[in-house]
Amino acid sequence: MVVGTLRIRPLPERRGELLEILRSVQSRVLAQPGCVAFGILEEQEADAAIVLVERWESEAALDHHIRSEAYRRILAALELSSDAPEIRFDSVSASEGIEKIERARAPRTAS
Repeated sequence: MVVGTLRIRPLPERRGELLEILRSVQSRVLAQPGCVAFGILEEQEADAAIVLVERWESEAALDHHIRSEAYRRILAALELSSDAPEIRFDSVSASEGIEKIERARAPRTAS
């Protein structure tokens, strides 16, 4: 699994345009092979960044996406940022659900 995170602080007058671009590619990206998730988040703090979080089944699926027309539009949207955007791609080797919480919260036995 690969998680891509793109954090953009748009110029205030360009915020709507940035959101429109990201929303316009969302369904196309979700339909791409290997796409697990594509979420657009809006931070509520002072700099009010917009965060795009994508999850991909594999590096190959992500690479295919990066070469797509939809990703070209995402890259063009970076121009609407007031400063350098933060871009990260994290490889995830394992993931857990409720079982992680249950283990961590389980009473520990004395040895």
